[in-house]
Amino acid sequence: MFWRRKKKSESVAATTATPRPARDPFEAIPLVAPDVVVEESENGTLILIHRVPVPKKYARLLGRFLGRERESRIVLDEHGTYFWRQINGERNLAEVANAIRLHMNKPEREAKEAVISFTRDLMKRNLIQLKLKA
Repeated sequence: MFWRRKKKSESVAATTATPRPARDPFEAIPLVAPDVVVEESENGTLILIHRVPVPKKYARLLGRFLGRERESRIVLDEHGTYFWRQINGERNLAEVANAIRLHMNKPEREAKEAVISFTRDLMKRNLIQLKLKA
């Protein structure tokens, strides 16, 4: 009544399980998202403005008020401003981390951790995108 399953032969399992080599996250190139506007404050830091159009289904619920765009403002400190100014569409995250390491006088590991953390935060807020090299 109950049959045993046949095991896969070792030769078949070995050919199908070829792992891909892991990509280095620091090879990615950060890009500013298309709907982000940057303003400079009086003290030289940057203010990032992200405008998101309101979906039509919500406009039906709340009437005339939601015909406008939703806007979020993020005020960067001096380190965040320096990071943002390093994003030019050509530098990868390794080059940005090296520039931050030299600017902040930090060890390489701390600079890389700061770059990964800040990049993750900006990506969660849809302020930057990453482009991978082919």
